[in-house]
Amino acid sequence: MSSQFNFDHAPDRRPYDSVKWSYPELSGSTRGDLLPLWVADMDFAGPPEVQLALQQRVAHPVYGYSGRPDSFFSAFAGWMQRRHSTTVERDWLLFVPGIVPAIAAAIRAFTSAGDGVVIMPPVYHPFKTLIEKNHRQCREAPLRIQEGSYRLDLDALDKACRGSRLLLLCSPHNPVGRVWSLPELQAIADLAAKHDLLVFADEIHADLVYEGFRHIPSHEIDQRLSRRLLAAWAPSKTFNIAGLQASCMLIPDQNLRRQFNEELEAAALGQPNCLTAGAATAAYQHGDAWLQAVLEYMQGNYLLLVEQLAEKLPAVKVYPLEGTYLAWLDFSGLKLSGNVHKSIVEKTGLWLDAGSRFGTGGDGFARLNLGCPRTTVQEAVDRLAAAFG
Repeated sequence: MSSQFNFDHAPDRRPYDSVKWSYPELSGSTRGDLLPLWVADMDFAGPPEVQLALQQRVAHPVYGYSGRPDSFFSAFAGWMQRRHSTTVERDWLLFVPGIVPAIAAAIRAFTSAGDGVVIMPPVYHPFKTLIEKNHRQCREAPLRIQEGSYRLDLDALDKACRGSRLLLLCSPHNPVGRVWSLPELQAIADLAAKHDLLVFADEIHADLVYEGFRHIPSHEIDQRLSRRLLAAWAPSKTFNIAGLQASCMLIPDQNLRRQFNEELEAAALGQPNCLTAGAATAAYQHGDAWLQAVLEYMQGNYLLLVEQLAEKLPAVKVYPLEGTYLAWLDFSGLKLSGNVHKSIVEKTGLWLDAGSRFGTGGDGFARLNLGCPRTTVQEAVDRLAAAFG
């Protein structure tokens, strides 16, 4: 880890209205020693350049309406070139205040009530929630476990795509931590073309990929897909600035982009707050060293988790982590009765994300956030081992 950044120290977030730390009642437990490792934000201080950009903006005492400056889009395009060796055109890009609102906008813009929307669970829970709340039909093609890792079930996916209008792709995948290979992504592109499906690719974790793996931007897969693609990117997870609500839609096709933008305008979405653009621009322009350091640190956290659980509590299986900072743990070996999440939080005080939240295939699992000091990971293992070992 670079000595420039100290990830062993986590600032106290409880006094600052943190969803993760300031609302213990959300855990369902009354324990006073809760250790929250659930919602996907890091406990690390963000890049110094982002802090400086925010300080400079806050120093000006007028906090009025802000626009969508070209500097934000230029910084994003520069980041894509440096980090992913891919070119994006300025015309492809739209600002959105978050990827979840963007998913909802896509569902409303391109499907009608009763239409099928495809997901591959266990997957980020707003996918299914937004489909159902917008009165669409959720069609599932659950991932399958093969040789200790998650794989696409292409037969199930082919079946789910028939008659559907939209496919929601999580790439890299949250919560199972897969970084999809080119053949896997090509298979999805083939099915989208076969069934005339639009694809919404949630690529919010694209920058959080570990050594030995490469995220393939969805617009690079093939030209057939790029004509039916809405890809969502953001600096929020990458640089730990989710609370600033900055995201970028990458839509190569002009007609899709126009339809999507019309839905944004109809919902009055799309204006950043006065702090958003400056912080996001600084992150994309200057955050390279910080990101590399934090990736190395979190990979060390993952390796510690695997090693310590294998030694102290081998009944809990940790799935391979290729991308994201969210470890996917299988607690079925403990043979816990009833509500697994409740058993864990009541017996250990560990507040993890219940696997059941992620839908089909999630029962008996939990998601653990590795964006924390290493001592916190060690404490999590020690609590689990003391309760269940």
